[in-house]
Amino acid sequence: MNDIKKAEQYLHTQLAPEEALLFEARLLTNPLLKLNLLFLKKVYSIVALYHRKKLKEEAEAVHQRLFNNPDKAAFRKEIYNLFNQ
Repeated sequence: MNDIKKAEQYLHTQLAPEEALLFEARLLTNPLLKLNLLFLKKVYSIVALYHRKKLKEEAEAVHQRLFNNPDKAAFRKEIYNLFNQ
């Protein structure tokens, strides 16, 4: 578990320079640690993609509520006017 915590700190540049250098040396000598770091990077990438997708879905839902609702016609017109100036 300590290696995972160190790897996270390393990825987030939260280690002191000497600790980062030591961790990089361990990466060179420990193939399993290097593999675990690669997997951790992949996990972070997947989580970021998931959050981007969820944010896009939420923005689209707001767009649908605001721009497809007849009750919001005045708001829609104001927004269009802002971007057509």
